[in-house]
Amino acid sequence: MDDCRGLRPDQEGITEVRVELEHALPVSGAAVGVPDDVHDHFVMCNETIDMIDQQLGVARKLVEVLEESRAFYVDARNNDISLIVDALQSRAQRRKEPALLLPFERTLRYPSQAAQKGVRTRRRNAEEAAAAEEEDKNNTQATPPAA
Repeated sequence: MDDCRGLRPDQEGITEVRVELEHALPVSGAAVGVPDDVHDHFVMCNETIDMIDQQLGVARKLVEVLEESRAFYVDARNNDISLIVDALQSRAQRRKEPALLLPFERTLRYPSQAAQKGVRTRRRNAEEAAAAEEEDKNNTQATPPAA
């Protein structure tokens, strides 16, 4: 909501204030100097906010359904790619024709990206742990025993 900077949000107690004004303004608004156009605008804002709030609930649910549906189909598409890769590799191996794989270089690498990232992460974590262990060892040796 960066585009709403500078706009004042509702504060605690808005519901009670709204109810109070909806009851008091029609009766006492003119006597206290509240112009009719301000009262009318306040009523219009409340009605518009209510309509927007109703639609926001529907829109949020729609976004949730769309995101879940997209995730389902992305997963299915990735499963299809894995099946295609398996078929490509099987055909090339059984026919002893590795050249069959040449047009599918990126496709063949695609399914293994997550596994390769995991290997790199585990390797980096192991290196960091070894470095931390070595540093602890050096710090322990460098500290003279207490007398």
